[in-house]
Amino acid sequence: MKIWGISRRDWRERWTKALASIWRILLFRTTFIVVTGSVGKTTAKELILAILSSQAPTLATPSSNNGAFHVAQTILRARPRHRFVVLEVGTSGPGWIARPASIARPDIAVILNVGRTHTDRFPALEDTAKEKAELLKRLRRRGVAILNGDDPRVAAMATRRACRVVRFGLGEQADVRATEITSRWPERLSLTLNTHSVTQRIETRLVGVHWTSSVLAAASTALQCGVSLQQVADAVARVNPTAGRLDPRELPSGAVILRDDFNGTLQTFDAAFRVLREAQAARKILAITTVGDSPEGWDKRLRRIVCEAVGVIDSMVLVGARDDTKRATKAGVAAGFPPDGFHCFTAIAEAAEFLRGFLRAGDLLLLRGRTTDHMERLYHAQTGDVRCWISHCPKRELCERCPELFGQPPASNRGDPGLIPAPRHESR
Repeated sequence: MKIWGISRRDWRERWTKALASIWRILLFRTTFIVVTGSVGKTTAKELILAILSSQAPTLATPSSNNGAFHVAQTILRARPRHRFVVLEVGTSGPGWIARPASIARPDIAVILNVGRTHTDRFPALEDTAKEKAELLKRLRRRGVAILNGDDPRVAAMATRRACRVVRFGLGEQADVRATEITSRWPERLSLTLNTHSVTQRIETRLVGVHWTSSVLAAASTALQCGVSLQQVADAVARVNPTAGRLDPRELPSGAVILRDDFNGTLQTFDAAFRVLREAQAARKILAITTVGDSPEGWDKRLRRIVCEAVGVIDSMVLVGARDDTKRATKAGVAAGFPPDGFHCFTAIAEAAEFLRGFLRAGDLLLLRGRTTDHMERLYHAQTGDVRCWISHCPKRELCERCPELFGQPPASNRGDPGLIPAPRHESR
């Protein structure tokens, strides 16, 4: 049903955003913190939430819901008793960040990085940087910008706005700096935080040195909110990895699956593959469909990944169209990968069945794929009876939040063998 040509859903979203804008003005004693970046923003938000909630009532956007409507909903859930509200904002195209940022009007704006994501909408990194910088335009008077000093495009944003700037990074010029960074599986990320006057060692539960920027951003934010570095260290030590972002799960067999199935971009793959390369394990295994946001074609990027894996991993599980996996296998063998190390499947269900008899104690398996591939079903099939094996699910949520995972799959998809076809375009 439509009213004046506008659907009920659109009316609901418009009213929610309008009410949230008004409610935000009334919450003048609450500090609003908005986090954005190409990668790592959900983990940074969860770290900030953990630190601040240990000191005062704090509210945050749930999961990775970072659009204008979800930001508005979170603001409407806020109450005067909340000392802090932490919001994550993302983008899928030009102008997207401006909408939630205008509603939130942040007191503190955190920008993590500028990377190759949504390349169908942002062909150049400069385009992405321009979009992220929109957040700073919505800062309230006397607001604080917390910027990654190691990312030149983020660091350059400091000269464009008349606001107080706090820089974090690895360089000497950073206000909050990280040194002595270590993370080699099975060890988790640990680092030393340095300010101009205090040094503090932090032990985290995160996997991989690439999370350093998220930890630094969270610490920088907390310091601006009056939290000490010791309190930061105590809170961060209790934060588990975000689901689907290098999230380790131990199986009954003793094998460990590193779930990195939420973000399928090339940039996140490179970080995850570095973790696998440096890890200590009896056998290293990579299970993958493909990566997104790459300038290379579907077939070429898969072959490049296989060639990079030579000498790093012991086995590779490829899930996808038969011709793609066949060419990738051929390229890998030519580069020196053992032929018996490849295990190719056209269906995720078949790969899951294979892994049930293949994985053993001491194995470390990195699980990769696009969000809509829902490769996490390979993990869930090792611990339960997965019932949904549809080939391409439009839902952009984790399978464990879907009732169809262990229930009855939709009637229109029953009998679908789970084939993942090659996409016709490069967008995520």
